[in-house]
Amino acid sequence: MPKPRSDFQPDRLTPGFDRVLLTRPLSVDVDWPRWLRGIERKRRAVAGKQRISDPLIREATISSFRLEGIDASESDMDQAITPTRNRRLFRSPQRQRIRNHLAILLSIERLLRKREPLKPSHVVRWYTEIGSGLSTASLALPEMIRVQSIIRRINSPQMRLQPAILEIAKLHCDLLADAMFPSFNGILSRLLLRVHLGHCGLPAVVFDPQIDGQRFGDANLLLSRLLELIDRALDRLLAN
Repeated sequence: MPKPRSDFQPDRLTPGFDRVLLTRPLSVDVDWPRWLRGIERKRRAVAGKQRISDPLIREATISSFRLEGIDASESDMDQAITPTRNRRLFRSPQRQRIRNHLAILLSIERLLRKREPLKPSHVVRWYTEIGSGLSTASLALPEMIRVQSIIRRINSPQMRLQPAILEIAKLHCDLLADAMFPSFNGILSRLLLRVHLGHCGLPAVVFDPQIDGQRFGDANLLLSRLLELIDRALDRLLAN
């Protein structure tokens, strides 16, 4: 696993909605030429076969909710996706949120497969659906302006893989450190991460709630973890 520099400290926030929270260059101890060659070889091998599997969608949903401090179990998942025979019976807000998250991940995969750009209306709908059954504050004008700025960056990814990975790590760390959404910010940020990875031709990654939460405050640690998870995700696709 690549080792991050220990002397990294995040810069202060700078004004403006198009800012990058972490302006210092990211630096990890990794042989970039070797890593890039391996990733490009694997990407070519799985070209056209990066459709996210149902088990991975379940895994990504449980992971994202637990990283947000929300307990989500396999039982909750099963109840969320099982059709209700009695239409008068309603799912709990928790299970409805899980069901909505699964549906959002599927919609993201369709968007990526069709190579369609992300729109602000998509993100606002995700925010509403994830907050299902729970009162959430609406997005104010500054938040909407920032959403539009973030979407422009996601829809205009770097063409070369190394700067693309650096931008993905910076942006995700920015979203987690300076919350854009009044609630469920981590879950929504990880949905945006999936779109960003997909636009760069990279597979979905799933964080480990037990060990990854502490990495999100340091962009170098997050970058190291992303490099590892991207490589692992491609190996998983090759194995399947």
